[in-house]
Amino acid sequence: MKSLQVKSAQGVEGILIRDVFDRKWYFRIYKDGTKSEFVDYELRHQDLCVRIAPDEMAAFYQDEDGNAWLDYSPEVLGLEPDEPLT
Repeated sequence: MKSLQVKSAQGVEGILIRDVFDRKWYFRIYKDGTKSEFVDYELRHQDLCVRIAPDEMAAFYQDEDGNAWLDYSPEVLGLEPDEPLT
């Protein structure tokens, strides 16, 4: 049987990432404040509480049909604040 290392994830800061190939979600943790070394943990938790950091440049969008999503802010996407997405 393989050994399993377990450590608490409480209070850990990371980045949610969706792999473009396998379409799975991962939680990326950078080691020692570097951007070159990291661990991607496959996200298996089904209802994890998430808080979006104030500097994440993210925005909620909702169209007239009720479709809703979270994406980059209009500034990042090069949109005017009320410009419709196509």
